[in-house]
Formats: sequence, C-alpha cells, structure tokens
Amino acid sequence: MVLRDVRCLGGLVLNHATSSDLTDVAEPEVLRQADAHRSRPLSARPQRITSHQRLDAHSYFAPDTAAATAVAITAAAKILTSDSVSTAGQAAQWLTERVASTGRPLHPGNVASLGGTISPGLQAALRCSREAKVMPVARLRHRTAVASTRSPSNQDARARMLPTALWPEWALRLTPWHPSGKPVARRTDELLTVACLMVGNTTKIHAATGLTGTTVSSHNVSSLLAELIRRRDCADVLHALILLADHLDQHGSPIDYARRRALFTTRSCFIDPTHWRALERRVRANHTPDIAHAQRWVFHALTGTPPRLAHPAIAPATPAQRQQYLRFRWRILPAEAELLTHTARTILDGHGIDEPLQWAPRLDAASLRPLRLPGPAPATITMARLHWAVPVGDFSIARVAQRLHTTTAHAIYLLSQHPVGWSPPRFRRTQHTATRISQWRTWYEQDHLSLQDIADREGTSLASLRLALLKNDSPSVALAPTRAAPGGGDRNPWSQGLRTTTVRTPTPGGTPGWARCGFGRWPSTGTAALRSMSTLGE
Repeated sequence: MVLRDVRCLGGLVLNHATSSDLTDVAEPEVLRQADAHRSRPLSARPQRITSHQRLDAHSYFAPDTAAATAVAITAAAKILTSDSVSTAGQAAQWLTERVASTGRPLHPGNVASLGGTISPGLQAALRCSREAKVMPVARLRHRTAVASTRSPSNQDARARMLPTALWPEWALRLTPWHPSGKPVARRTDELLTVACLMVGNTTKIHAATGLTGTTVSSHNVSSLLAELIRRRDCADVLHALILLADHLDQHGSPIDYARRRALFTTRSCFIDPTHWRALERRVRANHTPDIAHAQRWVFHALTGTPPRLAHPAIAPATPAQRQQYLRFRWRILPAEAELLTHTARTILDGHGIDEPLQWAPRLDAASLRPLRLPGPAPATITMARLHWAVPVGDFSIARVAQRLHTTTAHAIYLLSQHPVGWSPPRFRRTQHTATRISQWRTWYEQDHLSLQDIADREGTSLASLRLALLKNDSPSVALAPTRAAPGGGDRNPWSQGLRTTTVRTPTPGGTPGWARCGFGRWPSTGTAALRSMSTLGE
C-alpha cells in the first residue's frame, strides 16, 4: 500500500508540479531534468493506461530518468512521513491546488480517484488538503476536521439518539456568543443538533431538520456553520461535533429521543395542578410561578425538545413567555425540581420506558483539552462554589456570574441543572415548618398533646404554630376535625384557645377598613393580611 501511495503522489508531482514548487526537494539541475521528462510527449503505447485520454497520464508511466524518479519519490515521501493526517493534508495542499488549477474538479469526495487505489490514511490527508475550499457542511459530511476522514454514508439512525436541542452542557460549550453576551444565532442548540446529524451523513439538511424534530431552516444551519469556521474561538467546534457523532455511533444512547418525541409532543398536560399548587404554598413566600412553566419543564425534560415545539396548550406563544420560562428554569427551587423530576419519571414508568430521564454523552477529557471551543466547561465550577455565589432572597443572574467569574450563560446552566435553595432564612424556617405538620398531626391525634405542648417541643411560639397550620391547610396536612378531648373540652386546633383577631385589611371599595377574622375561617379579603402575619409569626 505504501508503494501505491508513493506512485499516486509521484504521478501527481510529475504531472502538475512546477520547478518553483520543488526548490526544497532537489537541486536545480535535477529539477531541470525532471521538467524535461514532463515536457516530452508520451509514447504511442502507454503502460497500463486505458484507451481514453487521462489528465494524469504521466502517472501511468515509469519515469525514464533517474532525476524524475528521485523528484517524484522525494516529494511523495515528504507528505507520507508527516506526523499526522492533518499535517499530511497541509503538506499536500500545494499539490492538490495545482491539480485543481488545471481545471480538474477536485473535492473531498473524489480525491481518492486521483491515482488509483491508495491507503485510507492518504485518502484522509488528501481530503483534509481540500478542507479550506469546500463549504462547511461538506466538512462535516467528509469529517475533514479529524484524522478519520472518509466518504459520507447514510447516518440517519443517529437522529434517534439526538434530542431536538443539543444537550445543555454541550450547547454551552459549542455556542458562539456576541460580545454583548447573546448567542450569534437564535435556537443555536437546535442548529447544533442538526449539525451533529450531518457528520459523515449524505442526508440533505432539510431532511435532517425533520428527523430531529426541529423547525429551523436549512439556511439557518448553513449560516451557523459559516459563522463557526470564520471565528477563531470556534476553530474546533466542528471537531467536537464529529467526536460527539462518533461517540453516539460507537456507544449509542440510553434514550430513544424519537420515541419520546412521538409520545409526548402532542400531550397537553403533564402534572396535576393541585399537586403543584400544594407544593407552591409551602415553598414560595411570594409570587407563585405559572403552572404552565411546570408543564413546560416536564415536557422539556422528557423529550429534550424546547417547549416552543410542545402542544399549543403549554407552548409559550410570545417572546416574553419564552423568557419567563427560561427564568423559571434557573430560579427553580430544589423541592420544585424534585416534584417535577418525580412526575416525569412516573410518566415514563407509565409508558413502560426503562430509560434514564435525562442523559448526556461524556467524552474523554484528553481529546477535548486541546480543542478551542467558545464556551466554558461546565465542571470548572463546583456545586459548593455555586451555593456560595447565590445569595439568599431575590438575586440577579448577572451578579452571580460576576461572583463566579464566568459568563451569564454558564451561571444559568449551573442553576438550571443544580437548583439552589435561595429562599431567605425566615422563609426557610417556614418551609421547614411545613415538613413537620404531619408529625404534629400524629402528636395531636395519637399522643393527645396540646398545641402549646407541640410548640414547646418544636422550640417555637404558639402563634407561629397556629399560622403554620393555617398556611398549610390542605388535605395532605390538615388535622382532624372537631372532636371532644378526653375529660371534656374541644381539642380541635382550629378552635382550641383561638381568639378572634382584628386585622387591618382593605375593603372591596379599596379603602382601609377593619375586619374581625377568626383563625378557623378567613374571609377572602383577609388573605393578604394572613400572609403578612404568617411571615411575622416566624
């Protein structure tokens, strides 16, 4: 095979190289003799050549001078002794450009036909030598960014292993950004998924978008790829996409995304609103997120598809709604994420799908370390450091990113994947109290403890205990109805020793007024007052 490689390259040198190309290969006198060999007409009966005219006819003749033979072999050896396929491609670039300048069509798909049968390594090198002359999508098809360059084939089966939007950690690493902090293209994560499917694939871009479940256009994909090869900080993004595609082809994916897209894209409800509201009463002290965001979160986790492509009943219809959902993802509390994750897992179990809820491929760190990628590696910031950077109470994502010395996109990714309990200490006590109500119920009903005894055990005040009971008055935590205690008297916490309290609350007309409200039954106009008292009671 080495001899065939030498013959191929030597023939190209004899046919297309000029003396100026070979000054570092041989002495001027030797080059003059090689030029004389090239200028002589071919014999009437060429060796091993077909009857039709060949553009590289000298490739099929044994040189009749030692000078021509020496020049051809020396030039070929300089290419074949390169350290890697990429360096061999660079060494052969001048030669393939000479071939192309003669008018012969030359692209990565036909370089293997230059001189008959050649080794896969030389084929890869010749393809790499034409990388700068082909469109970005052709670079993906022929895998010119890596040593395993080869002719494309049908790789549509990879679409089942790809989410509609590239895995968040890979989208973070591979997305190019403007200096303003915004991505250079909308829906970049979906465009990158299509690009990953195009690796080594003969499928048209338009067909690839349909296979991944996205609605982006072929023009959008081509524009992003063109941007990637223009930017110096994105020099190895195509290389990383090829590594991802190779990993999927070799190891597969534990998730069949195509099946999940078929099952859940037309579904309009994923979580029971009553369960969500019951949780929100316990974990949120202020505005409760829209239930639609919870539906979108579950859909997104199940399918890997952005909610804009979900059922119209839950898909965000406006840019403002899409921004609100993105904010919901990085401000989600651990208890909320736990409920939504459990809900999604239950849905998968109901369909008999034995797959992990979410997954992302892991590549060898050594193969990624030398690559120049536009985004940071997610693992560069530990969870302990993230918890340190997030303040209690309301916070700005830009401020968190500044404290972590990273980008806003990186901070958003970390908070979306690893929720942090950012509630203020006062409301954290309220959240802890909500988890204790079932124990209070046991003490009250089975051990016959009074509310004051329970408050003493918990190290809190009786008022705080009463307000916690009222705030969490739901079927899952409500205490027993009114009943007579042993020895007489009423032991219902709603009526035991409760005194009517006067609170300041607005009247329906909007002017402040006084309302007498018992703890057992609050009128609707007293809700705001109750919330304010519940926080003071803590």
